[in-house]
Amino acid sequence: MTEGVAKNTAVAEGDKPLILIVDDSPTIRISLKRAVQDEFRPLEAEDGEAAWQRLLTETAIELLITDLSMPNLDGYGLIRRLRENPAARMQNLPVIVVTGADDTAARERAFHAGANDFLTKDSDRIELLARLRAHLKLAQTIRQLEASQRELRAQANTDPLTGLANRRFFDEIAGKELSLMRRQQNYFCVLMIDIDHFKAVNDNHGHPAGDEILRRVAATLADNLREEDTVARIGGEEFVVCSPATNRLASIVLAERLRKAVESLVIEFDGRRIPVTISLGIALRPLDGDDLPTLLEVADERLYRAKQAGRNRFCVADKVSHADDGVSVDKIRPRMDEALAMIRHGNLHRLKPHLPALLEELTPFFELVNQQSAEARIDIARMREIAEKLKD
Repeated sequence: MTEGVAKNTAVAEGDKPLILIVDDSPTIRISLKRAVQDEFRPLEAEDGEAAWQRLLTETAIELLITDLSMPNLDGYGLIRRLRENPAARMQNLPVIVVTGADDTAARERAFHAGANDFLTKDSDRIELLARLRAHLKLAQTIRQLEASQRELRAQANTDPLTGLANRRFFDEIAGKELSLMRRQQNYFCVLMIDIDHFKAVNDNHGHPAGDEILRRVAATLADNLREEDTVARIGGEEFVVCSPATNRLASIVLAERLRKAVESLVIEFDGRRIPVTISLGIALRPLDGDDLPTLLEVADERLYRAKQAGRNRFCVADKVSHADDGVSVDKIRPRMDEALAMIRHGNLHRLKPHLPALLEELTPFFELVNQQSAEARIDIARMREIAEKLKD
């Protein structure tokens, strides 16, 4: 690399962009390093494999200069590996190849592999720096555009107050999930959710308090869902959840978990505690419909029933309860915990008098399991016989 004269403004070492120089010749690496070091912070690698390891660990590298003919992994292989990597920084990293002046075949092959530009080994420093500046500026512009596009997509898909998906994005995700569940002949659950007495909160505590409640409820709903579930804010105080592969019994458990989690929130604003509860309506594919608009309509109708029945409850299959179908989750859970504690401590004689009532309370769970599963049937009649004998 021949030397040229260039007037450069001094740049602090930490502010210089990183450039990786790859060549099996120490002499060429030193020459390139001297040519760029006033404006760039050069790193070195003696072959393509060493360069690849550098690229994996040094994520701030912004430019790559490489020879083509090297041991272990040549320049062509290095470029192909970059362009085939799913990471955007690898695919878009500017690659300048150093070739011989008349090596047209090598240039063409490198270009098809994904090289951005070429320099001959007799190029001077002025030309080298000019090429590097141009590619660096282009790469930075592309990154800025991609970041702006990501931000715009996020803004288009996200509710700005809660950070949840908005209605448009929910419809897109739920539509895809529902199509998959339809192909797999599986269940799909939709929950419509409304914050109870939200208008009164705004009237009595002000809109900042209402915004805080919306944020807290949104976070609580998101924290109590599976990774494959989706929650969105679709109106002022309205939310919707889609839960793939969730049958009727699982939807009841999910609704009660969300209801209880919100009810347990401690929200204070301006020194005043604000109680918060939600009402929920549940719809299921294929029991209530096979398309998203129908499921949303059914869930919305059941949400209305839950609110009419007193709020802080859910409705499924046209019935309303804190825990539907006669399943009182709040009552059964502590009794089950107590029964398990008696078993663990060997106090079966204390447990026996309570078993008939416990089995009766569990019967609605068993009935729901039988409704949803043809494989694992529970003999409820036999369970009732046992409960009656235990009463004697």
